[in-house]
Amino acid sequence: MERRSYAFGELPTASKYKRAIRNLLLVPAWFCPVKKWRAMFHRWRGVKMGKNVEIGYMVILDNRRPELITIGDNAFVTAMSVVLTHDLSQKNMDGTETVGAIEIGEGAFIGMNCTIMPGVKIGKNSIIGSGAVLTRDTEDNSVYAGVPAKRIK
Repeated sequence: MERRSYAFGELPTASKYKRAIRNLLLVPAWFCPVKKWRAMFHRWRGVKMGKNVEIGYMVILDNRRPELITIGDNAFVTAMSVVLTHDLSQKNMDGTETVGAIEIGEGAFIGMNCTIMPGVKIGKNSIIGSGAVLTRDTEDNSVYAGVPAKRIK
């Protein structure tokens, strides 16, 4: 997937009203005891999801640009994982923001406490081990783990 850097503020962001609504929807999306409802709240925030997607407790699906996230059918994103479509780490150094769409393939499984960085495509039926930091695209039917995540199977 493509990842690009922009001058901070160069890209349009959602209105303050829309961002406030998205932020308010995060609380039920994080803590709702019904897993289908957690997915529903994230859909309302703008995340594109297929059928039978399961989102765990306290999952952060980018707060700034959730519309850039696509999750395929039968995928799992387990508790406390973070999926980012933007990276502001360079803002203070050179005033840029990195932005990239995230695509989680059908049947993919994201283990607990993973971090998915901007512009990553996760292949179909891939498994991302708990605690991994994924910075690059993955292949279909593979297993990745570690910091940074590397293919182990």
